[in-house]
Amino acid sequence: MKTFFVTLSTFFAVALASPTPVQHWHQTRLTGDTATDFDTIVANNGPCADTAVIFARGTFDSGNIGVWVGPQFQSALSALIPSVAFQGVDPTAYPATLEGYLGEDGPDDAAQSLADSVNAYAAVCPSSKLVVSGWSQGALVAHKGIALLEGTVLSQVKGFVTFGDPASLFGSAIPDVPSGPQVNAQCFTGTTEDPLCGKGTFTLPKSISDITGPFSTLPSLAVGTEEAAAAAELVADFPGQLLDAGSAFTETLVTHPSRLLLSPQHFMYGNAGLTGDAAAFVAGL
Repeated sequence: MKTFFVTLSTFFAVALASPTPVQHWHQTRLTGDTATDFDTIVANNGPCADTAVIFARGTFDSGNIGVWVGPQFQSALSALIPSVAFQGVDPTAYPATLEGYLGEDGPDDAAQSLADSVNAYAAVCPSSKLVVSGWSQGALVAHKGIALLEGTVLSQVKGFVTFGDPASLFGSAIPDVPSGPQVNAQCFTGTTEDPLCGKGTFTLPKSISDITGPFSTLPSLAVGTEEAAAAAELVADFPGQLLDAGSAFTETLVTHPSRLLLSPQHFMYGNAGLTGDAAAFVAGL
């Protein structure tokens, strides 16, 4: 562990000395990474969808639904449900940074923004079936956001869907899902288990390469030009995000290292068909 912190200190020193400004991943907007159906319906006072799904993207993801899980989930829902509205969480309230994940357990501002969007939509469309969902850090935001809903709005929420949900690693910081909504938690298990949501025994990170290494494989796993661009930028951007997280990262490494067990499969929920499984769950509510 001492060797690790020497390496970490060296990493920070080199990064801080670099004259190259850090370009943050969430600042890049890719075509297809944004969905604003709730906003449009609220602004026009309808027409309402039979099913309305709000989605919180994961750490590093762009726009308001990202490229790794959100668009695939939206597409799968549209294929199964004739009338569906899909909305991401406002990126100004939820920048989806590493600091937000490690230092804030999913930002409270993001959770409030999610709840505000759901409340605004429900006020216009009180008969719609509502679903709250999220991937990775976005799952934490979804947990916090649904806990802010009350009364008739909460009674409209029929489903709660997560992908790679790390909530079990955060203990009491993350509220339980209220009784009422049915829960569908998508998590890779077995030989390709996702450590952030799986129940297996995993080797804890001991070096910078243990944490950053998985990112180097993402470009080879990407499907399509948007994911390829996202993967390449993520590999380049991660050191800057790690720097920004600073003390939150080092504290997490000491107290909750399991929260840092990011793996390539954590990004594959959209490509491996699990978004289709989740969409089938929503269609059956």
